[in-house]
Amino acid sequence: MDHNEGDEGFGGGVGNGAPQDDNRLYLDRGRAVNDARQRFVASYIWQLPVGQGMRFLDRGGVVNTILGGWELSGITSYQSGFPFTVESGSDYSNTGSSNARPDRTCTGNGQHTINNWFDKSCFTTSALSAALDAGTPRFGNAGRNILTGPAFHNWDLALLKHFQVTERVKLEFRAETYNTFNFVAFGAPNSVVGNPNEGKLGGAGQPRDIQFGLKLSF
Repeated sequence: MDHNEGDEGFGGGVGNGAPQDDNRLYLDRGRAVNDARQRFVASYIWQLPVGQGMRFLDRGGVVNTILGGWELSGITSYQSGFPFTVESGSDYSNTGSSNARPDRTCTGNGQHTINNWFDKSCFTTSALSAALDAGTPRFGNAGRNILTGPAFHNWDLALLKHFQVTERVKLEFRAETYNTFNFVAFGAPNSVVGNPNEGKLGGAGQPRDIQFGLKLSF
């Protein structure tokens, strides 16, 4: 099951839109929206050593029909989170910017909890608002994609059973689970300064899915 990369949770931004200042594009240099710094993926398959021709219970008949021919396979994924941008919510630069950002006063790294993913006190629009009122509007100094969202881990598993119906006919039974352990894959937090949900994680990926199937080969 794939992580929902586009889910921004309560409307928070992931920093993949227009630049804040069209005349100074270099100020928008930053991490790509899909930049997960660490990622580990393992694919595996294990034929259980039970049944006819195997190490354990090497016999045919009912024993082999019930216990033999089983396989376990899966894909395990672990990765760090995707970057996101903190937004001001209003265009204090008075330029029509569609991706305005606040001032940043500290790193912004926070508790990484559901209700407080980043340190909201590090981002402010007070000075921007005062500058606009004074007739000297300017852009916020916060960068693009400077914070990192929740990490992601997932296990997809499949249990297979092979039946030799006749010499030419085979039947395969499959039991598959996606997000087997039902880990929650949160999207980016709301990152709009002043929003009631600022800093909170909202949207998430899909929960556990289970499916069964039969495949007849002849």
